[in-house]
Amino acid sequence: MKTIVILISLSLAGGSLFLSGCSKGAKSVSAATNDDASAASTAVGGSDSAGPIDLKIKWQTGKQYDMSMDLNQSTDINVSGQPVHQELKLTQGLHYSPLKDLDNGRHQVEMEFDRQNLDIVQNGKEIMNWDSTQKTPIQPDSPVAPVAAVMSAMLGVPLDYTLAADGSVERIDGIDSLTNHIAAAVPEQRQRVSLAQLFDEDTLKQYGSFSQSLPDHPVKIGDTWSSSHDINNPAGVMTVDGTYTFKNWEQHSGHNCVHILITGDIKTKSASAATVGAVVKVQNGTIGGDAWFDPDLGMFVDIDTGQDLTLNITTRTMELNEHMKQKVDMALLSINP
Repeated sequence: MKTIVILISLSLAGGSLFLSGCSKGAKSVSAATNDDASAASTAVGGSDSAGPIDLKIKWQTGKQYDMSMDLNQSTDINVSGQPVHQELKLTQGLHYSPLKDLDNGRHQVEMEFDRQNLDIVQNGKEIMNWDSTQKTPIQPDSPVAPVAAVMSAMLGVPLDYTLAADGSVERIDGIDSLTNHIAAAVPEQRQRVSLAQLFDEDTLKQYGSFSQSLPDHPVKIGDTWSSSHDINNPAGVMTVDGTYTFKNWEQHSGHNCVHILITGDIKTKSASAATVGAVVKVQNGTIGGDAWFDPDLGMFVDIDTGQDLTLNITTRTMELNEHMKQKVDMALLSINP
């Protein structure tokens, strides 16, 4: 279970470069080159792409944003001469409801987990599968039981985010209620601790950090900007450095979008064995992907990122390396009403 904790935690950290998106379904993309980007924008009545444009999240009070996050991860590790190949798939459905505009450009946004699915296959054998949309009974002594109980207890519990004018998370109200809900579902503290990265405050902040990688100034085609932020996880603290380039304007899933190229790396800032019983360090970590942002809507239309990580893991009795590849897709399914 500790291995699973490490894998999920690192995955969420990598995916937090952009934590928003739209339409993971059929994607109709018609690329516009630098020369005809302005014409493409004007053709659909979008923002004027000839000059610099602000890329800012625009929450619409009274609407509900239905989003999803899909994570697909593969890892390879050799333990005592035995190769282990693991495939992990995590899917989450999310509801965001902007409640009101606050003073000084701040916002209050409510978020709920709507559905969750976790599937883990190791060396071709399924070792864990749980889907909140299915009503299949779970045996209490099954290894799936604590995971299912935690993920089920997270559903439908409102979390109210207070977002600063720059999009950063000032505070989250409702964490105590969520924690109590999970404690009632999983009384065994050791089991809760082993899965805490799914619902602790550091992880939950990532679900509200929509603007942390957007530029703080208007940008035009060809412009590049960067960001750097730390991610806490059970294995310590990682630093995520990202570089973003305004490639062109594109028609994407029915939206007139700014197409952003993403590159970057992930490094270990500090490592601790206190939680997972091993020192885990990133030897090499790279990030790449694409994002599409609709400036008129004030929201990402689609985000596809991939991470490639080589980890060094040291326990009291051994040292080994783990290679991890993962793909994170963020999607805005709809805005209602």
